[in-house]
Parts: sequence; structure tokens; C-alpha cells
Amino acid sequence: MPLAVAFIQKSEPESWANALFRGNLWGVINNNIAECWNNWIKPARYLYVVSMVDHICVEIMNMMYRRREATLGMVKELSPAKEKAVMRTYIESHTLRVNRSSGWKFEVVDGDKTCAVGLNEWTCSCRSWQIHMLSCKHACAAIESKSMSVYAFCDKFFKTDMYCQTYKGIINLIPTFDMYEFNGDEGYVINSPDVCSQPGRRRTQRIPSQIQSRLSKCSRCRVRGHNRRSCKEAIN
Repeated sequence: MPLAVAFIQKSEPESWANALFRGNLWGVINNNIAECWNNWIKPARYLYVVSMVDHICVEIMNMMYRRREATLGMVKELSPAKEKAVMRTYIESHTLRVNRSSGWKFEVVDGDKTCAVGLNEWTCSCRSWQIHMLSCKHACAAIESKSMSVYAFCDKFFKTDMYCQTYKGIINLIPTFDMYEFNGDEGYVINSPDVCSQPGRRRTQRIPSQIQSRLSKCSRCRVRGHNRRSCKEAIN
């Protein structure tokens, strides 16, 4: 135990442990990134290890090149996708009415609803600003009333400069002409493990994560843990 405690303390747990993380936490949890990655490398999943690694390396190398070339034509302050989102939100904010509470706090009237906006804290009662780190339409209306730039209230990771920094790295090719050539006559033959395959068809579908797993709810008794077909509860 002492060795395990020392190891964990030296591994900077604030960088990977949710309880000690000092940055902004999430508002929505999903595994979309993992699903996109699995779908992206699907052709390589059933290859041998060396071929799989080489295939993934080439795919990442080509992706980095394409996106690095795309950054050469970016002239806006935000990346293209975020630029469109901010402009769409900015246009929607023109129909809102803004009431000023103080220098940095506002009440924004959106139809029959009102939202409290704090520009100094980057907060809005609709929670959209805190979750997506892009100014919502209520925040845009408050920012416009102060004659300030909407871009100043967007997260730095959506800026074009940060986008360019992300893809500026180059993945070098792996040379093969001077690699060691294996000679089977030398006796260094590694046999496959002596295992027996289990009967039945192999599982090819993904296994849902713990976050995705949820209990079913019976439509008959409204109790979680079973469905209508297996329900045995007495209904009065």
C-alpha cells in the first residue's frame, strides 16, 4: 500500500482524477469521441498488430496534413465550425431585450423568459455558455449592449491560433529499407499461443460503457429494473 500511495501521488492525479481536477468540469458526458475513433479505424481493427499500427499511423498522418493545409486559408478569429455557430447565435440575439443590473450583470428578456448574465464570470442562467464555452444568444445581447467583441468571450481553444497549433506537428514516415530482416532459419520462431477458441460466433458489437448503461423502466408499474413483459407486480 505505501508504494501504491507514493506512485499515485507522483503521477499528478489532478490531471486524470475527476475529484482533483482543477479545470472546468463537463456538463454532458458521452463517448462520442471513442465511437468516432472506433468507426475511423474500423478497417484496421482486424489486422495484425504491425499492420494495424501502420494503418493508423498513415491515417493520422494524412489527417494532420489535410487539417494543417486547411489552416492556411483561415482568416477569421475562430475555427470555421465555431465561427458559423457564433454568427448564428449573434443574429438570434438581435431580437432580445437587455436590462442592465450593474456594469457586468444583465437581465436578458427572451420572450416570456428572462436570463441572468454575468460577463465577468462568463455565466448565464440558461447554462449553455458554461457547457459549450461559446457565447449564447443571451450573452451576445449583453456583450452587444456594452459595445464589446463577442470573440473576447469565446474559449481560447476555439481560436484559429490554437487550431493551427494543434495541427502544426508533423508525423514522420517510418523507414523500412534499413530494418532488420527476419530469417526463419536462425531458430527464433515464436509460435502462436496454445489456446482453444470458445464455441459460438464471436462478439463484434461494441460493449456499452458504464456511463451508457441504464436500467429499463416498466411501462406497466413504472418501476425500473424490468420491462412490461417480465412484470410481476400487482396493479390495483
